[in-house]
This record gives sequence, structure tokens and C-alpha cells, in this order.
Amino acid sequence: MIVCLIFFSSCTKLISIQSFESESIEVKNDIDSLIYKMIIPYQTEIDKQMDQNLCYTKNDLLKGKPESTLGNFICDLSLETSNKQADVCVMNYGGLRSTISAGNITKRDIFKVMPFENELVILELNKLEFYQMLEYLTKRGGEPFSGMEINQKNDTILYSINNKDLLKEKYIRVLTTDYLANGGDKMSFFKNKKQNQLGIKLRDAIITYCASKDTININLDKRISLNE
Repeated sequence: MIVCLIFFSSCTKLISIQSFESESIEVKNDIDSLIYKMIIPYQTEIDKQMDQNLCYTKNDLLKGKPESTLGNFICDLSLETSNKQADVCVMNYGGLRSTISAGNITKRDIFKVMPFENELVILELNKLEFYQMLEYLTKRGGEPFSGMEINQKNDTILYSINNKDLLKEKYIRVLTTDYLANGGDKMSFFKNKKQNQLGIKLRDAIITYCASKDTININLDKRISLNE
């Protein structure tokens, strides 16, 4: 370890280094051992919690486009978490940072997939803003979403929202994260909207959902169809 001592001399507008001294201090093994003994009980407890089994997945939860098992899983459970406060859920492919193999799902797996402190929020989009969102999703070759079906034919985007008569609605309620709601990943159609916060982090919503299940079986369901 090197300890540096720096002395300054100052005047009205100028600060200059007047002298510089350094000293090497040996870090001894007994000190390292003492620090290790202090840390290990906390590390053991953290590992115990992180390796706790939450539920079992029959299939690999993988990333992919235009849809994926991991994206469908997270968006579906998020929409369920909203307790019918939202019509659809939209997330982003890049925000899913890992995958989960078939078998037991642990808290550690969830933290790897979602290491961020993102909060779940609901935004109200008018018809034009909603269509801009659909154009974004198709131009990106698909992004994780739930609660609707998208079918692109040439330059036309056809869509339907589950249990929703769009002719009677002025706004569509979209569930997403505060990061995306603030325009992250170039989702400009979300910016400057009032954010209805659900008071739960996306990662915590995933953990709570998994802890409430014994086994999950996530499949692709052709919720999006794009031009070849």
C-alpha cells in the first residue's frame, strides 16, 4: 500500500504542488485474516439467502427476438402484479442481463437477470403515442411485451389488446419501468408523462411471483408476427 502526502501552496488564482512524499506500508497476512474473519459471517448469510430456491421452471428462460421465453415471463408476471391497473406491459431486451436455465430458480438467478433498481410505473398513452410505441417495437424487431398481439403486414401494424375495446378508450395504460418511462432506450413516446408508481421494484416483483409458484412453464405464444 502506498500513502501519498501532498502539500499545496496557494495564492489568489494559482495552486501548485510544493512537495510530494510517498511511503510503502506492508499489508500483513494476519491483518488480511482478521478482515476475512469479520466479513465471512455476513458473506455466508448473503449466500444462503441468494441461493434460496424460489420455484422450478420446466423450460429455459432465454432472451431472443421477436419474442422470448424470458421476455414473456417477466412481462406477463409484471402485468399480473399491476392487478388490472395496466392494459399492456412493455420492457426492453437490453434490460434483461442474463438467462435462467431449466430447473430451480434462485434469488441469485433473478439478481443476474435484473441487477437494476428499476421501479414499476404506469403511463397513459393516447392513440398516437401508442401507435408510435408499436412502430418502435416492430422496427426494433421485437421487444418484451405482454397484454396484446402485434401483427405487421408490409407497412401496416395490426394490433389487439386483451379484453379492451379501443374504440371506447381515450388512453391505453402501459406498464413499464421508471428507466424506460424517462425515455431510456430511445422510448421518447414515454417521456414527460405522469408516472403512476406501483411502489415495487421489477426485481422484487419477479422474486415475489416466483416465491408464490411451485412450477412455471413458459412458452412462446406468437404474440408478435413481423414481416419476413
